[in-house]
Amino acid sequence: MPIFGAPITINIMRYYPLLSIALLLSACNAPKADLTFKAPGIKSGTIQLRRGNDILLTKEIKDGSAAINKPIDTPGYYNVTVIDDAKTLSAKNNFEVYLENGSYTIESKEGSKAYPVVLSGSKTQQQLSDYYKVADEMAGSLDHTIDSLLNYLDSREVRSLGKKERSALIVKTRGYQIERRKIEPGILEAYLKKYPGNAVAPHIMAQQYVDEYPAEYNALLNKLSAEAKNTPDGQTVTDKLSLLVKLLPGSVAPDITGVTLAGKPFDKRSVKAKVILVEFWVSKSELSQQNHAKMLNSLILGDNDRKQFAMVSVSTDTDEKVWKSAVQKSNLNWPQVADLKGDSSPNVANWKIKAVPSYFLVDGSWHILKANIDIIDVDQEVHDYLKTH
Repeated sequence: MPIFGAPITINIMRYYPLLSIALLLSACNAPKADLTFKAPGIKSGTIQLRRGNDILLTKEIKDGSAAINKPIDTPGYYNVTVIDDAKTLSAKNNFEVYLENGSYTIESKEGSKAYPVVLSGSKTQQQLSDYYKVADEMAGSLDHTIDSLLNYLDSREVRSLGKKERSALIVKTRGYQIERRKIEPGILEAYLKKYPGNAVAPHIMAQQYVDEYPAEYNALLNKLSAEAKNTPDGQTVTDKLSLLVKLLPGSVAPDITGVTLAGKPFDKRSVKAKVILVEFWVSKSELSQQNHAKMLNSLILGDNDRKQFAMVSVSTDTDEKVWKSAVQKSNLNWPQVADLKGDSSPNVANWKIKAVPSYFLVDGSWHILKANIDIIDVDQEVHDYLKTH
């Protein structure tokens, strides 16, 4: 009989089988995402599940179906790619789902890249599906046209066409894609009206071309709840639009940092004109150099318009000698500014410069008239403005 306080030896080996069974049962009962994929028409193919750029797993499709059973440690938006071995890679279907542990049935439409039917108890996924229903109602026909053209461009028939014919098809396809981007704010607006207070709108906005239509997207942002704005996607869109709206017509133009060729800090008040063209350029850009020739000789056609017009060029170069040499070589005789910080310049960030050359029209008080204007449109825009001011 053991003495009180003395160590007691237990033969733990007797309990190993019981512990193993308990752990196994625990693992079996752990929450998982149970995904059933239905891909009619695909006899052999692959499904990929990705988060960002990381492929989490790949599953084989056999006779139009596949299944994934996986614990989801981090609920969120995941990308799914469905590949049909019998078709080219351009025909693969990419879509997004919101995954959390639970049951999902995902059924794609045969021969279509439309958003699949997703049956799930996830409230966020239901809201995501609702958005794509609205998008399909408003742009389904256009999406089908774009997909058909993209598939056709990848065909043998098109590869055998002449260069001009292929180029014409590419231009046609891009035109449809631009048209599709134009209607995206309207689709999102219709969705917000039909499903107010949803959680997925900021996520959708974060993936769209807010740079092209900042006024429209800013109006939509203001319709979101405070909770939606405070999500990571909501914060991303808010931060981006806060800069973009500063470039909307009527907004005060961002400041320009840097020095002139004489080494003096640039003062925008020194530029006296009713209309000012602000150019962002870099010496290595051939297009910049070509456009400088136009700016020197024939950019503004009317004599009276020229008297009320001025230009300022802001370089994104990093080497002072290279910058000054390019200016001298092209005989640029209007104000030249550079801070020699390249792409890290606050000018690039504040003016949202995506590519150089880029052009902006401002009035004499440095209010934005036109952002990211094509240089061939400058003369007409200046003439129209001066007629009424």
